[in-house]
Amino acid sequence: MLSASATRTTRNDQRTIVVVVVVLALVVFALTWVSIIESRDDSFKLLRDQGVSFTESLALAAQNAINSETFYDQLVQIRYADLVASIIEEEYVEDETALVQFARAHDLLSVHVFDSSQAILSGVVARGPYQPIPEFARQEVGQLLLDPEMNFVLLLDDDSTGQATHYYLEVSSRLDKVVVVATDALFYSEVIRQTGIGYLAQRLAGAEGIEYIVYQTTDGIIFASRWPGRMLSIESDSFLTAALDSDTIMSREHQIQEETVLEMVRPFSSSAYPFGLFRVGLSLDSYHAVMRGFDRQMIILAMSLVAAITLFLLYFGARRRRKELSLQYTEIKSVTDRILEQMRTGVVVIDSDQTIRMANKAFERIFGVRDILGKLWSRVLGDHSVLLLGDDESSQEETETTIRVGESTRTLLIARSQIETIPGSQTSTVMVVYDITRLKDFERASARRERLSEMGNLAAGVAHEIRNPLNTISIAAQRLAQEFTPPEDAEQYLAFTSQIRGETSRLNEIISRFLALAREEKRQSPLVRLDLLIRESFDFLALEAREAGIEMKFICKEPVRVRGNGDEIKQVMINLFNNAKEAMPGNPKQFVVELTHQDQRVLLSASDNGPGIDSSEYDKVFAPYFTTKEAGTGLGLPTVQRIIEGIGGEVEYDRNYKDGARFLIFLPRPNDESST
Repeated sequence: MLSASATRTTRNDQRTIVVVVVVLALVVFALTWVSIIESRDDSFKLLRDQGVSFTESLALAAQNAINSETFYDQLVQIRYADLVASIIEEEYVEDETALVQFARAHDLLSVHVFDSSQAILSGVVARGPYQPIPEFARQEVGQLLLDPEMNFVLLLDDDSTGQATHYYLEVSSRLDKVVVVATDALFYSEVIRQTGIGYLAQRLAGAEGIEYIVYQTTDGIIFASRWPGRMLSIESDSFLTAALDSDTIMSREHQIQEETVLEMVRPFSSSAYPFGLFRVGLSLDSYHAVMRGFDRQMIILAMSLVAAITLFLLYFGARRRRKELSLQYTEIKSVTDRILEQMRTGVVVIDSDQTIRMANKAFERIFGVRDILGKLWSRVLGDHSVLLLGDDESSQEETETTIRVGESTRTLLIARSQIETIPGSQTSTVMVVYDITRLKDFERASARRERLSEMGNLAAGVAHEIRNPLNTISIAAQRLAQEFTPPEDAEQYLAFTSQIRGETSRLNEIISRFLALAREEKRQSPLVRLDLLIRESFDFLALEAREAGIEMKFICKEPVRVRGNGDEIKQVMINLFNNAKEAMPGNPKQFVVELTHQDQRVLLSASDNGPGIDSSEYDKVFAPYFTTKEAGTGLGLPTVQRIIEGIGGEVEYDRNYKDGARFLIFLPRPNDESST
């Protein structure tokens, strides 16, 4: 049974470990999955926040670049305006030599003065070959003369040859002349190029993680950091349309040239460019690479954690199993040792060299020996050793033998068996010895009782056969005395007949007692009024109660009948009263008896207001000879218990009663209570 239980426990432990490992694995992987998702969300949010910051910085830088270009144009315009004012005030128009010197002094390429009819009043070339005024500059001269409200125009001629020329046109305050100054604008063009928004976009787009920067209006793409490929117009893309109407930076994952990017879109407007959108494409490669690395790390960590937990559980389970096996072995050994030591049957193990290897106390008690382990079998039992051990042929049988142990003769039943202590090489003899001396005594006593019973039955039959002649003799002697009295010696005759009747009567009485003894008649307890018996007991104890200062109280609302012996029931009440009287040393003293019906039983409770019984002595209350009083015998309550149990009842001490001591007596209610 222990092996089966251990097997079931092992299987349950294995199943528990498997279930725990599976649950923990699921929990760990669930937490890992949640962590991965949260990490992806957080990283993507961080990337989007970085994109928002970058796009906002780009818009701010673009606005600053536009402001710088405007400011630089203003500086150039102021310089040229001063030069034109000097030309007009110094009347260099009429002196071309002075005009050439002035132009060279201020690093001008050429100076031309037009009259109101757009004819050249004066024109000089200060440096380089002669370059005629380009047609677009001549057209602007006409526009200034027609609409002088904007009194100047700054033009930049940046041709494909890499040359850049500034043309500054200003109308005089009298509106009769237009001065056109041409200067080398290569430095200006380079500065504008390097501080312009397009150059800024190109440079920022070279940063790691930036795929493209595009400025797009409803008319199309104004500039782009690289050729972005085919892009939908703003009107054809609902997202771009919504972004154009938004006042915040919007983002989306966008497919462009077979690559998915995080696109940030911000509306932008300035005096230099029409209202449109900055579109910044952020690469997701680094994000995906980081996420893949993080995913691998989390999965490896989760698997390592599950493996560590599994190993820990297996180790813990194996360790606990070893402890359980050790405890089971210790328990089995302890139980086996206790069983062997507490057995009333003797057990001894004798090895092949006749040495006693094990023997329990019952064996030592049966043979009256001690400390026999390790001793030779023949030295321990002497002459009985060969008889008890037997020979090889009878070693597997049970034998009954009688031996003399000390001053007593004992009858023993011996069972022997051979066991292999070392398989194939060494055997030992296990001997189980039953002391059946008392059993034999019981058998003999039973045989005697059976013989006596048979003799009693025989005697009863003989007595029955004798009684009939005795009755006949008694009747005959009576008739002889009454009907056949002789006239002579009548007195002597009557004396003889009277003597005959007396002896037959005596013989009949002897036979009646003999028959009664042989029959062993069993009588049923009579039906008695328990309430009346208790009242009679109270009347009997009243004087003693008054002398002891005890208030006696009996509570009963209706007649109560039980089966029992009245004298014994009175003895119960007297014993309970005496127990209460001796337990109440102080005043006031009360002894209360209450009698009630309880279902199919009668409940009688007897209580006092003494100190009660200590909880450590509850189990000793009804033990014979147990008492806490100096002059007590310890037989009162055991007598109560014997009487109550003799009539089929139960008695117990009420452990829940806190105001003293109370005894509860339960008696069966008779089925024929109506009879008197």
